[in-house]
Amino acid sequence: MSGSRQQPGLACEECRKKKLRCDRRRPQCDQCEDSGTACLVNQVRSPRGPKKGHLKALRNRIATLESIINRDQGSLGLKEVLDGSEKYHSKETVQILSPPQDYIPNSTNVECRDITYSIETSTINSPVTITPMTPLIKRSQIYSRQIYQLYFDRVHPVAPMLHQGRYFSWSQIFNKPPSHICLQLAMWALAAASSAHLQHMRESLYTRARSGIEALDHDIESSNAACLQTAQAWLLLTHYEFRYMSYRRAWFTAGRAFRIIQLAKLHEIDRLNDVTVNMAHPEAWAEAEENRRTYWLAYCLDRFLNISDDWPLSLHEEALCIYLPVSESDFQHSRPVFMDSLYDEIETSGQKMLPPFAETIVLVTLCWHSVAFQRAAHGDKTSPSDGDTWKRHTSLYQMVQQRLMLISLPPSAPELHDPMRLFTNMLANAAVIWFYNIMETLQVEIEDEIILVPLYSAYEIVGLAKPLTRSSFFKAHAFSPMLLYLSAKFLKAHADQLSTCIPASEEKQQKLEDLKKALRVLQGGNNLAMSYLELLDSDSFQKLCNLSTVHGCTMSEVTDQQEPPFFLDIMNLF
Repeated sequence: MSGSRQQPGLACEECRKKKLRCDRRRPQCDQCEDSGTACLVNQVRSPRGPKKGHLKALRNRIATLESIINRDQGSLGLKEVLDGSEKYHSKETVQILSPPQDYIPNSTNVECRDITYSIETSTINSPVTITPMTPLIKRSQIYSRQIYQLYFDRVHPVAPMLHQGRYFSWSQIFNKPPSHICLQLAMWALAAASSAHLQHMRESLYTRARSGIEALDHDIESSNAACLQTAQAWLLLTHYEFRYMSYRRAWFTAGRAFRIIQLAKLHEIDRLNDVTVNMAHPEAWAEAEENRRTYWLAYCLDRFLNISDDWPLSLHEEALCIYLPVSESDFQHSRPVFMDSLYDEIETSGQKMLPPFAETIVLVTLCWHSVAFQRAAHGDKTSPSDGDTWKRHTSLYQMVQQRLMLISLPPSAPELHDPMRLFTNMLANAAVIWFYNIMETLQVEIEDEIILVPLYSAYEIVGLAKPLTRSSFFKAHAFSPMLLYLSAKFLKAHADQLSTCIPASEEKQQKLEDLKKALRVLQGGNNLAMSYLELLDSDSFQKLCNLSTVHGCTMSEVTDQQEPPFFLDIMNLF
């Protein structure tokens, strides 16, 4: 051999913590120099291997937990767990209760595959005195870092509000505030739901998270009852309920998050804080950016939940004093970047490409503005095509088309491996169909050739649905089924009109089958996909298409069936 691959000297503490290869440069290695972190080298190393009594305490704790689980797995009492293992909660074994620093997952990891391991929910304490979950190692030496990895790999890409470095810094604390514990439980519930091997844990984790965060309401004056982590926990529970429970329950839960966000005044965070000071301090900037992202996630959720039912919003735009979120890479590496406001980006649409999360915010805002126009047109006795309001609607439509041209990517583009980027492209095409449907609803004169524009967007959505079938459905955005259904509804409702424009009836039928295939993939982790697929396969779909111009018609009026427990006000959808 020509020489050792290992560089002489000791690796710095930052590279050891992140499991990165350190180049041993002094006084600062490349990794620390790029991330702006102090490069520290610990010359005194503790001997490797478990501490004295560590393995014995671990074996005793496992035996205690297994005996309790075998005795009464269904109705496990928390007091039994605590009493049965209290003697093992010495200072020596406190480190067992949370993953050590060396096991913090690397943020550059591509994906966490499903691995057979078990984390027993019986170790979660009651809502009042919640303690961290203890990993139960059975067949492999895999620590609880895997469930964190699952969250940041499969949940975080479509709900990008948590800063990994900030999260791991407080997650290692043993005595955490109740709000932080509730946030962790909500994260674990979604992470368990995104893994086939942990599905059996998700309901128990969700119940613990829900009861724990509701317990905070008993002391509403407490700082824990209205802090950032509480709002984040409510938002994650909303996503869980939307995917696996009922639409109305998720809508009520979202309202709790919205009120806390309003109480914390996150909508004006950039007026209350000095932006220039934060730009000079990466840690303070990262904290402010996490606040921004929490608000923007709630902002998008508010519009997606209400836009189809024509309900009033909870988070309005008039009082906004907050910048758009930066790219995911800049956020996670705490690189301060100055972004424009929402209004500036809307007025300069088509001039520059935004990060996927920021682009989603702009697009959903444009769609909501079209809803406001539709409301005003229904209450106005004059022709919808007259006056400044119609000019504003036309301008919004042009903005959507400009943004679509700027961000459009072919289905085979590697950038679409990012779930948020994929959803953004689908949303831009769906917005084109949205605006066209509004013009039809208002009975505005439309030239026959104009239908080719939304037709192209519908076909693009079909193409973009294919990456969803190739990747895990757990990583798909929760509202992706809405966009797939919108495309299918457009193709079916305009079948006769499209046949005169393009002689491709067989191709159109194949496009519909592709959309159904994508919905079948998504229904494993999304109740909304299941409902849309049932609607597409039912005979009542054609009735819905024929009655699509009737305002206020609901699915129950068309099918003479009782509405399911989650969102099916289909006639008002898009």
